Amino acid sequence: MSTVTPTSGSTTPQNTSTSLFDEKLNIAKSSKIIADYLRQEGKSAITGQELAKLAENGPGQVPAEVSAAAQYLQRHPDVFTAIETHDVAGADSLSGVWNFDWAADGGLKGTSTEAIAKMQDVFDFAIEKSARVTEVTTAKKAELDSTKQRASN
Repeated sequence: MSTVTPTSGSTTPQNTSTSLFDEKLNIAKSSKIIADYLRQEGKSAITGQELAKLAENGPGQVPAEVSAAAQYLQRHPDVFTAIETHDVAGADSLSGVWNFDWAADGGLKGTSTEAIAKMQDVFDFAIEKSARVTEVTTAKKAELDSTKQRASN
Protein backbone atom coordinates (compact mmCIF):
# COMPACT_ATOMS: atom_id res chain seq x y z
CA MET A 1 0.00 0.00 0.00
CA SER A 2 1.43 3.39 -0.93
CA THR A 3 0.84 6.76 0.63
CA VAL A 4 0.30 9.87 -1.47
CA THR A 5 1.42 13.16 0.00
CA PRO A 6 0.90 16.62 -1.42
CA THR A 7 3.79 18.05 -3.39
CA SER A 8 3.09 21.66 -2.48
CA GLY A 9 4.13 23.11 0.85
CA SER A 10 0.63 23.83 2.04
CA THR A 11 -1.59 21.24 3.55
CA THR A 12 -5.21 21.53 4.45
CA PRO A 13 -6.58 19.76 7.50
CA GLN A 14 -9.05 17.06 6.66
CA ASN A 15 -12.47 16.96 8.27
CA THR A 16 -13.28 13.46 9.29
CA SER A 17 -16.86 12.29 9.37
CA THR A 18 -16.55 12.07 13.16
CA SER A 19 -15.74 15.77 13.48
CA LEU A 20 -18.65 16.63 11.19
CA PHE A 21 -21.06 14.63 13.31
CA ASP A 22 -19.67 16.07 16.55
CA GLU A 23 -20.79 19.51 15.40
CA LYS A 24 -24.36 18.31 14.85
CA LEU A 25 -27.05 18.13 17.46
CA ASN A 26 -27.61 14.98 19.45
CA ILE A 27 -29.93 13.99 22.28
CA ALA A 28 -27.91 15.59 25.06
CA LYS A 29 -27.21 18.86 23.22
CA SER A 30 -30.81 19.25 22.06
CA SER A 31 -32.16 18.45 25.52
CA LYS A 32 -29.87 20.99 27.19
CA ILE A 33 -30.88 23.71 24.73
CA ILE A 34 -34.59 23.00 25.29
CA ALA A 35 -34.19 22.84 29.10
CA ASP A 36 -32.27 26.15 29.14
CA TYR A 37 -34.88 27.78 26.90
CA LEU A 38 -37.76 26.59 29.10
CA ARG A 39 -36.06 28.02 32.20
CA GLN A 40 -35.39 31.30 30.39
CA GLU A 41 -39.06 31.51 29.44
CA GLY A 42 -40.18 30.64 32.98
CA LYS A 43 -41.80 27.37 31.88
CA SER A 44 -41.51 24.07 33.72
CA ALA A 45 -42.84 21.83 30.94
CA ILE A 46 -43.58 21.68 27.23
CA THR A 47 -46.04 19.70 25.12
CA GLY A 48 -45.26 17.98 21.86
CA GLN A 49 -47.44 20.55 20.11
CA GLU A 50 -45.48 23.44 21.66
CA LEU A 51 -42.25 21.72 20.67
CA ALA A 52 -43.52 21.55 17.07
CA LYS A 53 -44.19 25.32 17.15
CA LEU A 54 -40.62 25.92 18.36
CA ALA A 55 -39.36 23.77 15.49
CA GLU A 56 -41.42 25.70 12.92
CA ASN A 57 -40.40 29.08 14.35
CA GLY A 58 -42.92 30.75 12.05
CA PRO A 59 -42.66 34.30 13.39
CA GLY A 60 -38.90 33.93 13.87
CA GLN A 61 -39.09 34.82 17.56
CA VAL A 62 -37.26 31.70 18.77
CA PRO A 63 -33.45 31.59 18.76
CA ALA A 64 -32.07 29.48 15.90
CA GLU A 65 -30.44 26.92 18.19
CA VAL A 66 -33.71 26.38 20.05
CA SER A 67 -35.56 25.87 16.79
CA ALA A 68 -32.85 23.45 15.60
CA ALA A 69 -33.01 21.50 18.88
CA ALA A 70 -36.80 21.27 18.59
CA GLN A 71 -36.43 20.13 14.97
CA TYR A 72 -34.02 17.41 16.13
CA LEU A 73 -36.63 16.13 18.59
CA GLN A 74 -39.32 16.31 15.89
CA ARG A 75 -37.14 14.21 13.56
CA HIS A 76 -36.69 11.69 16.39
CA PRO A 77 -40.13 11.25 17.97
CA ASP A 78 -38.93 8.16 19.87
CA VAL A 79 -36.36 10.35 21.62
CA PHE A 80 -39.02 12.81 22.76
CA THR A 81 -41.20 9.92 23.93
CA ALA A 82 -38.29 8.42 25.89
CA ILE A 83 -37.57 11.80 27.48
CA GLU A 84 -41.17 12.56 28.37
CA THR A 85 -41.81 9.10 29.82
CA HIS A 86 -38.66 9.13 31.94
CA ASP A 87 -40.67 9.95 35.06
CA VAL A 88 -44.09 8.53 34.17
CA ALA A 89 -45.29 5.19 32.83
CA GLY A 90 -47.28 6.41 29.83
CA ALA A 91 -46.74 8.92 27.06
CA ASP A 92 -48.87 12.05 27.39
CA SER A 93 -46.91 14.39 25.09
CA LEU A 94 -45.91 16.56 28.07
CA SER A 95 -42.34 16.75 29.30
CA GLY A 96 -40.97 18.65 32.25
CA VAL A 97 -37.69 20.54 32.23
CA TRP A 98 -36.29 17.92 34.67
CA ASN A 99 -36.73 15.26 31.97
CA PHE A 100 -34.71 17.34 29.52
CA ASP A 101 -32.07 17.84 32.24
CA TRP A 102 -31.92 14.06 32.69
CA ALA A 103 -31.44 13.54 28.94
CA ALA A 104 -28.89 16.36 28.77
CA ASP A 105 -26.90 14.62 31.51
CA GLY A 106 -26.75 11.44 29.41
CA GLY A 107 -29.91 9.69 30.57
CA LEU A 108 -30.38 8.04 27.16
CA LYS A 109 -26.67 7.34 26.56
CA GLY A 110 -26.10 3.76 25.49
CA THR A 111 -29.78 2.98 24.94
CA SER A 112 -31.36 1.62 21.81
CA THR A 113 -33.19 4.94 21.44
CA GLU A 114 -29.87 6.76 21.19
CA ALA A 115 -28.44 4.16 18.80
CA ILE A 116 -31.42 4.41 16.47
CA ALA A 117 -31.29 8.23 16.51
CA LYS A 118 -27.57 8.15 15.65
CA MET A 119 -28.13 5.65 12.84
CA GLN A 120 -30.91 7.81 11.42
CA ASP A 121 -28.65 10.88 11.57
CA VAL A 122 -25.87 9.03 9.76
CA PHE A 123 -28.30 7.73 7.15
CA ASP A 124 -29.77 11.21 6.59
CA PHE A 125 -26.25 12.66 6.29
CA ALA A 126 -25.28 9.98 3.75
CA ILE A 127 -28.41 10.59 1.68
CA GLU A 128 -27.74 14.34 1.70
CA LYS A 129 -24.14 13.86 0.56
CA SER A 130 -25.17 11.29 -2.05
CA ALA A 131 -27.67 13.75 -3.51
CA ARG A 132 -24.97 16.42 -3.64
CA VAL A 133 -22.54 14.05 -5.39
CA THR A 134 -25.25 13.17 -7.92
CA GLU A 135 -25.94 16.85 -8.52
CA VAL A 136 -22.27 17.70 -9.07
CA THR A 137 -21.53 14.68 -11.28
CA THR A 138 -24.63 15.29 -13.40
CA ALA A 139 -23.60 18.90 -13.95
CA LYS A 140 -20.04 17.87 -14.83
CA LYS A 141 -21.29 15.19 -17.23
CA ALA A 142 -23.59 17.68 -18.96
CA GLU A 143 -20.69 20.12 -19.24
CA LEU A 144 -18.43 17.42 -20.69
CA ASP A 145 -21.13 16.27 -23.12
CA SER A 146 -21.67 19.82 -24.35
CA THR A 147 -17.97 20.19 -25.18
CA LYS A 148 -18.11 17.03 -27.30
CA GLN A 149 -20.98 18.23 -29.51
CA ARG A 150 -20.14 18.52 -33.18
CA ALA A 151 -20.88 21.70 -34.99
CA SER A 152 -23.83 21.23 -37.30
CA ASN A 153 -23.59 22.37 -40.91
